[in-house]
Amino acid sequence: MKKTPILTDLPESLETSRLILKIPKAGDGQAVHEAICDGYEDYIKWLNWSPTVPTPEAVEEDCRKHHAEFILRECIRYIIIEKATGRIVGRCAFPPLHAVWCIPQFGISYFIRKNARNQGYATEATHALTLLAFQKMDAKKVEIYCDAENSPSQKVPLKLGFILECSKKGGWLRPDNQLADLQTYSLFSEDLLPKWEVKW
Repeated sequence: MKKTPILTDLPESLETSRLILKIPKAGDGQAVHEAICDGYEDYIKWLNWSPTVPTPEAVEEDCRKHHAEFILRECIRYIIIEKATGRIVGRCAFPPLHAVWCIPQFGISYFIRKNARNQGYATEATHALTLLAFQKMDAKKVEIYCDAENSPSQKVPLKLGFILECSKKGGWLRPDNQLADLQTYSLFSEDLLPKWEVKW
């Protein structure tokens, strides 16, 4: 039986060895804003974000909207918290554009603030979301999209056993007004994932 999104029970938080993933809520805006601002120029380049940095108030408003969207299953998004310090180091999600519940298959997006990169946090958080997709959302396929020139991001799916399924030009314009070459990495089963513990 196909999953009905709003009737799909999903955890509000997940725990890995070093991270806590939790849904955004009222009051998270300031800390999420700080994470967004740390390396924002990279998000413009690689994630097609607006060149204008959002205000703390705008991010707080987004956090409240994201909470509502989670309840409705319109967008499933988690903020990434470093256990050792309690600080927000990034965010990950199943973007609505890449969530096809009727199959079901899901894409995963992520970003990590600049001063917390190269520590495997994106890989650890993406592993947790991939496991969630297969075990709680009955996914038949999970995808990750990367700019072909964004080599640090490409390492995430490769470390998790995803395969490069295809590459195409288009999707968004880079700041230099050139079309990005987008790579699609895919996984069809949790069997190839590392056996890391995830709690929910």
